[in-house]
Amino acid sequence: MKRSTFAAVVIASLTISVISANRLGMIDLPRKYDPFAVPDLDETPHWLTSIQLKLLDMEVTNCSSAFGRTRLRMQVQPTKGKGTSCERQGTVQLSSLSAARIRPEETRCAIAARMYMWEKHVIQPAAMHYFGEPVAEILHFGSYSCRTIAGSHQMSEHATANAFDISGFRLRSGKQISVLKDWPSRSMEMKFLHVVRDGACDYFNLVLSPDYNAAHADHFHVDMGWLRRCN
Repeated sequence: MKRSTFAAVVIASLTISVISANRLGMIDLPRKYDPFAVPDLDETPHWLTSIQLKLLDMEVTNCSSAFGRTRLRMQVQPTKGKGTSCERQGTVQLSSLSAARIRPEETRCAIAARMYMWEKHVIQPAAMHYFGEPVAEILHFGSYSCRTIAGSHQMSEHATANAFDISGFRLRSGKQISVLKDWPSRSMEMKFLHVVRDGACDYFNLVLSPDYNAAHADHFHVDMGWLRRCN
């Protein structure tokens, strides 16, 4: 066995042993190092965050529990359209994030959690860096829409509220940053938009921007479908 392979096996074995000991109560492993603990949405993301976020996709109670550790309380909505191609399951009404408000919209809890982390750990720091003030409101075109993908017979992730379309940002001073107007410019607004687009790729499976095609010239599309792409 190669030395590198042997080391990987040893590390994996030790990791499993530590996790098992923690689950059995033999040791007290900090939450951030427990891959089976729901993530702290306010904590700076670390190497296990992406794994912990998967727990929110698997079970909506995990997601509502994660929000329970923040200042927000999310009430999971009853299933709607059950058995149809536009079934909404495990959704919440999202109207604010860590600091910014958002026009109330029904979306999957797992999408809401990722929106929260993206806003707190990417959008707000970028706004302070480029403009010296926070984002007060995230502007959007919505999450739920019972429809197919444009030009296709395949149902959109919007049909199950598993996506979100963001059109811009309004700063505390009232200054508005528009994906449509500012993405093509050579300005601080353009740099900010590129940073937040790139940062979204750490939280969502699919991120589409004006770089992808003309249909996305005025918004960022993010979703948690099976397709993975950052463009």
